[in-house]
Amino acid sequence: MNALANLGNRLGLAAIVLAVGSTVLWFRLANTVDLPENRTLFLVVWVGAALLGIVALVKGGWLGRIAAVPAIALGLFLPFTVSISEQVLPPDTIQVGDVIPTFSAPDDSGQVFDSTRLRGRPVLIKFFRAHW
Repeated sequence: MNALANLGNRLGLAAIVLAVGSTVLWFRLANTVDLPENRTLFLVVWVGAALLGIVALVKGGWLGRIAAVPAIALGLFLPFTVSISEQVLPPDTIQVGDVIPTFSAPDDSGQVFDSTRLRGRPVLIKFFRAHW
């Protein structure tokens, strides 16, 4: 195996390790609702993994090329999804200690829940968010 293919293999493996490692960390943080406000480091690592994967795809041997494909996919797809999914809280967001707003909605058994029944008592409301 020539030196260029060997370098490409190492770059491909480095790309997949960076892409998968940062993705696993991202989803762990998302699961605990602890994503950083400044996501630049994640974006740089993902794009860097994609660039390493592209170089490995061009210069690498078969191992580097195989590792490069998912690294490129993750390295391009995840920055795109992060860039379009910014969640901005409106200024009137409910804070800890605020009075519960008036609302009604069906509960898990289909009965209508009315928030006015909770007035005057401490309440913890947890809304579950969807995962993509």
